[in-house]
Amino acid sequence: MRIKLEEPNRYIFQTYCKIRVSDLNYGNHLSNDRLLCFAHQARVEWLESLGFSEMNFGGFGIIMTDAAIVYKSEGHLNNELKIEIGISDISRSGFDLYYKITNLSNSKELAMIKTGILCFDYSSKKVCSIPTEALLKIENIADNQ
Repeated sequence: MRIKLEEPNRYIFQTYCKIRVSDLNYGNHLSNDRLLCFAHQARVEWLESLGFSEMNFGGFGIIMTDAAIVYKSEGHLNNELKIEIGISDISRSGFDLYYKITNLSNSKELAMIKTGILCFDYSSKKVCSIPTEALLKIENIADNQ
């Protein structure tokens, strides 16, 4: 049975990238493992837009706890991709991020990705609560979805 991901109500951030030759596999199309790399880059850019980073999310870091990818179409060399990010399921210590990747070369959705994110204290190696500053920013974003 295939996994199914529910789209968030709204996307809160978008960025763009181009498929490079190093992103291709033996089938001469976008390699499946590269999609998580694109999601990672988009997440870093989103965090930067909020004044954060993966290692400083209001005082603590974040860590990815799970990932799911639904592949929908192919991507090829030099295709321009749009990556949109949505947020949901905000809890005391984490949230889910959704990434909708669209191939602008043919206007087809290429993939949908979900990653589970937890706030993490790298010095003690323990999950922690989302710092207030970060929580206020992401709750404000989620409330406006």
